[in-house]
Amino acid sequence: CALPISTGKLRVGVLMLSYFAVEEGATIKGWSPDLGNELAKRLGVPAELVPIRNPADMITAFKSGHLDVAFIGITKDRAEAFDFGPVIIGLRTTFLVPASSNIQSIPEIDKAGTRIVVPARSAQGEHLEKILKQATMLRVPVETTKPATDLINEGKADAFSHVVPMLVNAQPALPGSRILPGSYYDVPIAIAYPKGSPPAVAAYAKSFAADI
Repeated sequence: CALPISTGKLRVGVLMLSYFAVEEGATIKGWSPDLGNELAKRLGVPAELVPIRNPADMITAFKSGHLDVAFIGITKDRAEAFDFGPVIIGLRTTFLVPASSNIQSIPEIDKAGTRIVVPARSAQGEHLEKILKQATMLRVPVETTKPATDLINEGKADAFSHVVPMLVNAQPALPGSRILPGSYYDVPIAIAYPKGSPPAVAAYAKSFAADI
């Protein structure tokens, strides 16, 4: 086996956000569990899908030795807790603005007074920290879009930044809202594995990512 699995099964951390995976009864479905199951199949061991509700909990799970692998966006704090293989998927990130907004394009967002709601400890938030010059960020929990849409409905925020699938989910709560065209950042989603893994693990992760 290419991975040092001590439990006899591949423990796959599955981020339970709708654009990664969803629960249907007792079954977890989505592209992330699909990749985890395929990896386990190739390694010749059963997959144990471990649902993770918050990206921050993925860090804790790796540090405590409860996971063997995951598929998640690359951020600085995560890279300090576990290692990443090559990028497998890039998720387009843009902004959702309410019907009353005059903003029509991504470059118009970065202006003084513009308040952008961003998921806390997210890859897109980390990127916005680097590129925003005038607009300000308001960080909210990542599990649902409701905190963001509530702030916009209450007039306390002007835009919501997230990956496109989540912005689509948020639109019904903001009638007439618009997703700005394009992408200011393609969130890199990669295979993750524990710090200190043997070189063979990195080599296998690279091969798997290239093949997938």
